[in-house]
Amino acid sequence: MRFWLQRFLLGAFTILLCSLLSAAADLESAKRAYEQKDYSTALNEFTPLAEQGNAGAQLFLGKMYMNGQGVLKDPEQAIKWFKASALQGNADAQFFLGAMYLLPQKDIGEGVKWLRLSAEQGNQDAQYLLGKAYMQGAKELPRDPVQGEKWLRLAAEQNLDFYQKELLAAEREMNPDQIAKGKALAEAWKPKVAAAPAAKTGTQQEQKN
Repeated sequence: MRFWLQRFLLGAFTILLCSLLSAAADLESAKRAYEQKDYSTALNEFTPLAEQGNAGAQLFLGKMYMNGQGVLKDPEQAIKWFKASALQGNADAQFFLGAMYLLPQKDIGEGVKWLRLSAEQGNQDAQYLLGKAYMQGAKELPRDPVQGEKWLRLAAEQNLDFYQKELLAAEREMNPDQIAKGKALAEAWKPKVAAAPAAKTGTQQEQKN
């Protein structure tokens, strides 16, 4: 009985492994088509993978609908696929989803929620947008220079010229105490792995930690 069970489990594991390897190979093939701007092929290969729940394929499909690559631009479809990927913790999808909500002010609170999840995983672009959002403030997001300093400083950590200039510009509008507090938060920050939203995620103001 035990021998039969071991053979069954081994067979099931082998089937699962082959399935995962096949999906990975299909995803790489779709990515190559996308990079070569063969969007028709990329669309045909990404779509079934995305429908099967592949977060990477969902991310690329979202990009294609956002940019009109091989399909007509369709923001709602882009949001649909970005959200499907973002819910699995994909930081890039969380960034694009947050930006699509925040930048046109479609839903600032929702945009900040997704940008924060991406920023917490170390996505530099999300850290920058989140920092700018806190520096500027909005009805749904009170201005918070300390949080702005924190995220802009984290975005500028790799010394890219653009982010460094944005940080310096923000600091010219802050007092030394605000800068010091934001810097301390940035120094204490540690990235999270595959952060996904909880059932309820506050969007009004980030916890000061």
